Amino acid sequence: MKFAPATVALAFLFAGAVFAEERTAGQFRADANLVLINATVLDRHDRPVRGLLRDDFRIFEDKAEQHIAYFSEEETPLSLAVIFDVSGSMDSKMAGMRSALDEVLKSANASDEFSLITFANRPEVAVGWSANPEEIQNRLLQVTAHGETSLLDALAAGLTYLKKAKNARKALLIFSDGGDNHSRSTERGFTRTLEESGVQIFAVDSAEPLVLRTRSPEEILGPGLLERLCDRAGGRYFRVESKREVAAAAQQISRELRSQYLIGYVPWNNSTDGRFHHVRLQLNHRLGLPKVSVLWRRGYRASGD
Repeated sequence: MKFAPATVALAFLFAGAVFAEERTAGQFRADANLVLINATVLDRHDRPVRGLLRDDFRIFEDKAEQHIAYFSEEETPLSLAVIFDVSGSMDSKMAGMRSALDEVLKSANASDEFSLITFANRPEVAVGWSANPEEIQNRLLQVTAHGETSLLDALAAGLTYLKKAKNARKALLIFSDGGDNHSRSTERGFTRTLEESGVQIFAVDSAEPLVLRTRSPEEILGPGLLERLCDRAGGRYFRVESKREVAAAAQQISRELRSQYLIGYVPWNNSTDGRFHHVRLQLNHRLGLPKVSVLWRRGYRASGD
């Protein structure tokens, strides 16, 4: 798919800078924050719905409706940090997870970039930012499963490394069997950093069914942790038990990463209070539009003065 250069440049500029809108003329001034929200619209069969217009959406911040100042359906370049679990419990699952990752990577566009962070006892940047997906797969072929699971530390490392990414649209893609038994990071601390980042999270989780789990309480609670984080970040969480489900999850993630709307608004209160602000996205159901579900980032933490 070809990119629209003006759209890419505008999205990149807005994501990294501070703006305000002249409400009457639609111009931007450098005295307020523009909030960008990625949205995915799916029909009842989990297929992305394309072709929606700006007027099909309404967006609210802390229950107050906002004016949509920027709207795009163009596929903008993506910086994707792959977070891959190589702990001992992944030994029999790594081949299937590598195949799933390949399904996502093969849909890459020329302007996308990727990095790989592996984690067991600690996270490690195994491949720096690269436009060549083969570097990711080649590195994973050299890895053997070992050690404990530092999931939250790896996610925190991914957010930090995404700050060095060149593209405005950023996401974490997690391949794990759930659980965390070796992290120093906490869910609360990571969630606060996530709220400030604007990064989406997608996860493929191959944890055993609850009735079969015999591991630590932290590992048992792992799937719930991943699901909460994905929901909060406007991504998707997939629990998989078979090779077919792993492949289907990878295909779905690939479709959703390539089928998003980018919606921007300048908050009416232009807040710099350092607080978390809830965002709600609503779709106006016009005649002929099928029943749909909408995924979006649930809010953001405003910068402080």
